[in-house]
Amino acid sequence: MVFDIANRRKEHYSYQQRYLTMKLNLSSLSDNEINSAKIWTLLRYSKKFEKDVNEFSTKYKRAKSKRTKRENREKEISDLYNRLEEINALNPFAGTALQWMFPMPQFINGKGNKVTGHPFSWGPIIRPAKGDKIDVLKEWKKYETSKNWLTLKTDWFSIDNGFKRDFMFQYRQFDSSPVNPITKDRSDSPIPHETNFFDDLDLASLINQGPKLTEVGLEKVLHAHELKKNYRTFAVPRHLKTKKALNDAFKLLIMKVRASVPTKASGSLGTIAEWRDFMAVKGVQEDQNIPSKTKAIHILIKLRHSKKTGFKMRDARRTYEKGITENFNSIDSKIKAIYPLLLI
Repeated sequence: MVFDIANRRKEHYSYQQRYLTMKLNLSSLSDNEINSAKIWTLLRYSKKFEKDVNEFSTKYKRAKSKRTKRENREKEISDLYNRLEEINALNPFAGTALQWMFPMPQFINGKGNKVTGHPFSWGPIIRPAKGDKIDVLKEWKKYETSKNWLTLKTDWFSIDNGFKRDFMFQYRQFDSSPVNPITKDRSDSPIPHETNFFDDLDLASLINQGPKLTEVGLEKVLHAHELKKNYRTFAVPRHLKTKKALNDAFKLLIMKVRASVPTKASGSLGTIAEWRDFMAVKGVQEDQNIPSKTKAIHILIKLRHSKKTGFKMRDARRTYEKGITENFNSIDSKIKAIYPLLLI
C-alpha cells in the first residue's frame, strides 16, 4: 500500500521526490473529509481486519461460483450476512467497507421499499430518488461492471464516490461536526435541538406497562435510546425570562463542555506530523521491500536531509530518529485500536 498520489506509476518519480512531495496526502484533505480518510487508512493496515477480509473473500467466491451447489451457495450467503451483521454492530466503518468489497446490493425505491435483492442482501443500499444531484443507480452500475472494487490496497484518493459517501456518513454518526458533502448540511446526523422527550413523559405509566408496551410507550423507549446514544443532555431552568439570562446559563454549560474535549477531533486519530512520518516510513518499507522499521527510518532520514550542508548520518539520526519513531508508533497503536472494536 502506498499513500501517495493515486493511480500514478512509481517509476515516474524518484524515491526522494515521492517521500518529500506531500501535495496529495491525508493532510491535504478538508476538515470535512480528513478523519474519514484517516479511519479508512487505519483499517487498511489492520491485520485483524485483513484476516476477516480474507475469510470473507473465500466465502464470497464460493457463494458467487456457479460450480458451488445452490444449497451451499445459499448457506455461504447466509453465513456472510450474519457475520457482516456482527461486524457492523461492533464497527460500522468496517461493515461499510465489507459491503463495498463484497457487494450484495439492496435496491430501495423512492417510497423506502426494497424492490430487488437477495433476501440476505447486506448492501450497499442503492436508493435512487427523484431530484437527486447524483444518479446513484448509474453510478452503481458503473462500479459493479468495472470490477475495480474496493480492496485493502485502495487508498482514499482512489476510492469510489459511493463508498466515500457511505463511509463519511458513518463518520457523521461518530462526529456530528462534518456536513453532508452533497446537501452541505447535517440533516443526516445528530443536530442540536431542544428535545420534546419530557413534554408528555409519564414515567410511572411507562413502568406500569411492563413488557407489554403500547405503541406510544415503545416510541418513548426508542426516543430515550436515541438520546442516550447520540446526545449530551443538560438541564437548563425553564423559567429564564431574558436573553441575558439564557446567555449566562448557556455560557456556563459551554465552558464546562469545552473543557472536556480536544480542540480538534483529528487529534485522537493522529496529528499531521504523525501521519506524514508514518506514511513516509511505510512507503520506504513497501517500495524497497524493507520489513525493518528502523532501517526504513534511517533511509527516510537520509532522503530528507542528505542534501543539507554538512550532513552527517550519525548526527541526523540523533536529531530525527526518535521523533519519527514516536510518530510511527503513535499511528501504529491506533491501527491496533481501530478493529474489531472502535477504541479510538
